[in-house]
Formats: sequence, structure tokens, C-alpha cells
Amino acid sequence: MGEKTGRVAHNLPTIHNYAMRAWMVRGGRQGQREQVALSQGRAIVGWSEVGDLSGKSREEIREGLTAVHPDESNQLIGNWTGQLDRFVNEMRIGDVVVMPLKSDRTLAIGTVRSDYNFDDDGEGEHFREVDWHRSDVERTSLKHDLRASLKSLLTICELTRFGSVDRLEAVLNGRPDPGPVREGSPLPNRVEDLPSDTPTPMTVRELLDLVNMDRRTAQTVTAIDELLHASGLKAIPSITDAEIDEQIVVTPLDDRAQRDRANVMPLPATASDAERSVGYRIHQIPSARRAPMSVSRDDLIADARTAMLEGNFSQLAVIEAGGLAGVITWESIAISHMHGSPQTVGEAMTTSPPTVAPYANVLDVVAQIESSGYVFVRGEANEIGGIVTVADLTAEFGRDRRPLVMIEEIEMRMRRAVKAQLTDADIERSQARCKTIDRLTLGAYPFVFDDDQNWEKLGWTGIRRERLRSLVQEIADVRNSLMHFSQDPLSEQTFLMLEGTLRLLRAVDSSRTRIRPDVR
Repeated sequence: MGEKTGRVAHNLPTIHNYAMRAWMVRGGRQGQREQVALSQGRAIVGWSEVGDLSGKSREEIREGLTAVHPDESNQLIGNWTGQLDRFVNEMRIGDVVVMPLKSDRTLAIGTVRSDYNFDDDGEGEHFREVDWHRSDVERTSLKHDLRASLKSLLTICELTRFGSVDRLEAVLNGRPDPGPVREGSPLPNRVEDLPSDTPTPMTVRELLDLVNMDRRTAQTVTAIDELLHASGLKAIPSITDAEIDEQIVVTPLDDRAQRDRANVMPLPATASDAERSVGYRIHQIPSARRAPMSVSRDDLIADARTAMLEGNFSQLAVIEAGGLAGVITWESIAISHMHGSPQTVGEAMTTSPPTVAPYANVLDVVAQIESSGYVFVRGEANEIGGIVTVADLTAEFGRDRRPLVMIEEIEMRMRRAVKAQLTDADIERSQARCKTIDRLTLGAYPFVFDDDQNWEKLGWTGIRRERLRSLVQEIADVRNSLMHFSQDPLSEQTFLMLEGTLRLLRAVDSSRTRIRPDVR
């Protein structure tokens, strides 16, 4: 990249005594500014048409945007104003900056080293000088909660949740992401040791760690609820209502007599509670708990179309007085244009979009979602709590397919490698409680390996028997977990374990025929 020669409005660095903050600054909708930003050591944003904003207040920035975009809605101008004000007036020297790279799906992380500047060469650039310490950070190296914070559609946004500053600074310096920060004293090692007289904030993941569980299933949720009640505690919100890295509060039960009863038996459930605890509920899908992007009846259709294209949405909620007034979709826009020349959202929206209660059984509403493409999910106070689309259903029910395919190949390779060296008589002699190799399950293979004669006949001299036995037992446990649908993803460590076992089995699999699991 050639060096720019145009005039640059240089602002002298200012020394600030304040707490460090963290920001995400994107490199353009298509990533067009990423390489220039990295090569020139800058964070660069758009809106060059508004000109130099040095010394401009938030209101002056808004006036400038309105002057060059007189036809844009107040909502969109306000959105742009907030982003530019953060970049011009709020960002400080020493702050951490993250730039998600579209080119290779990695992250660049650096620190701000100048105040706001404007380069008027060519199309002009709003920029700050940045020391990009790393430009190769794998997104998966950040824990789930921090990755989720980077999914904002905004070009410029502050990262404030889960101790983002310290965690990004750790990654910037080559250390692993330490995970979400919890206020207060360290957690005890057991649920029974949690304080019974004061609330204790923690994430769902931390609560799972306290009971030595990795994921939530119907069985584990019931067990945790009973364990909490037996200790005179409850979780607010319920552990099924929060995402795995979202904070909940474990707090004492309200009624002392109720707490005493809980010490001897599980807390009785109301009919509503009992119904909610059975089946897979719509609110367990993450998008059902996130407020959808919305527009108002008076917004321009052009603004709605822009938002739908930018966010890859097929529909937007139309909100009026805090409630759902309707929905605007690509189909409703097309139909409205068949009957005239609509300009506002109100002229192109549908007034009766499908809605469901948060505790509706997913299986009961699948047909409705497939028919309309979406349903809005009502919150506890009848407000719109989220939206579930066909794409959300596909992602939710398809996310466990990859580990199942890997486990299927592991089992097939295991059976073929064992079958090449052992007989049905060898299997029947072992403690596997199975008469033939073809009937072996994953959980039975460790018993086959325990038999010294079998292990010697297998001849896998380069593999430690204890390690292989442990791996196969872990994989059997993972498969059993997947059979009980959970709203929590498998950990990266689990995927690494599955991949490592596959490599091991491919090495001992004597056949040269490539295994092709049946994926349908």
C-alpha cells in the first residue's frame, strides 16, 4: 500500500487518566478497509462525506450528517451519530481495539495511540492511529460470550460486558482468554457451600462447574434445581432461561418454611412449572430471547430494506408504543409495490404476524415456522422477546450433527480395526457382555481392551491401553449426552478430543478404504 500524501489534520496526543475501554471497529461492510488499516497502523471508519469532525460535539456531528443525508430517517441519523461520536470523542489513547477480519475470519487486536484525525486525501478518512499487536487471533480462541459481543451489526461499538477489556488485553499479549469476570469473592467448590443468606451472582457455566456438569439437559436441569432447593436456594432467572455465559443470581428461597420443606423433599411444582419442565421449549433457542431489530410504522421502506440487507434479515418487527404492530418482509414489500408506490413501512407491513408464548413446545410450532418462515416470541409481560426463523431452527437442530458424524466414524473405524484382529469368541470371553463384534457398542469397547489376550492380539503397540480406554469412554459419554438434547454447545476441548481419537484410529485402521459416514 502506498503512503498517503494528502493533508492530515494532526491532533496532538492527549494524556488521559481514566479507565481503559475496549472497542470493536469494523473495516468496512465488505472488509475493504482492513488491509489499509493494518498496513498503515490505523483504525479507519466511513462517513467521509461529512468531513473533518475534529473538535465537533455530538450535536454538531448529527447536524453534519443531516446536512449531507437530508433524506435519511431520524433513527438512522441517530445511529450514525452515536457511532461517530464514540470514535471521535469517547475513544482514548491506550484503549483496546478489535477489528474482525472478513478476509480470513480472524481478529486483529491493538491499542489506540492517537486522538481522532481526518485525512482528506482522496475520499477522506476518519481514523485513529493504532498499534496492531496481533492480526492472527482465531475467533475460537475467545470464549463464547466474548465472541457473541463481536456480532454487533454496528461499525463502531464499545465492548463492555464480561470483563472484555482485561480479557482482550490478555489475548493481545499472547495469553489465553481467561473467561468472564465475576464480581465479588471466588465461588466455593460445591453448591452446598454457597451462602444461604445472601445472593451470589454467577454465570450458568459457573453453576454447571459447581456440580461437575458440562451441558444442560432435562435431567441435569432437574438435578441442579433439586440440589439448589435442598440448599434453600433458587436461580434467577431459571438456568434454562439464560444463555450459558449469561449471569444469573443464586439467591435464598423467599419463604423460610418453604426452605425447610426443601431440605427434606424437592419443592413442589405448580402445574405451569411442571408443564414448562417437560419438552424442548421455544425460549431455549437463543434468538427467542434476543430483542429483534425493529422499525416504526413511519420509517421509510428504503431504511427497512437497508437494515434487512445489512443484517441479512428476511423480516423486521414493526414496533409501536412498545408493542408489536406488525412485520415488514420482502414478500410484503413486493406485494405493496404491486398495488401502488408505497414509501413508509406502514404502507408495506403485515398487521397480524404469527406469535407464540415463550414456553411453547418447539415441536408444536415447527409447522407454523415452516409455513410463515418465522414466529415472534412473546416475553413474560407480553412484549416481544425475540424471533425464531427457519434458519434458527436449522442451526439449532443441526449444530449437534458434526460431533455425531465424527462419533459415527470413530465407531465404524473401531469396529473395523477390532474385527481385523479379534473373533466373536474373543469378544464373548471378555467382560463386554456381548457375543459378536457387530453388536459391540462404544461403551463396551473398554471391556474388550481390558482383556489382556485381546489387547495383545490387537497389536496396537504404539498406543497406551489406558489412554485409549479413557478416550473411548469419554466419547461414549458425549454420545449419550447428545441423545438428550441440550441448549449448550459442545466445548472446543470435546471437539479436539474427538478429532484426536479419529487421528489415532485412522493410524491403526489397517484398511485403506476411506470411511464415508452416511450423512443424510
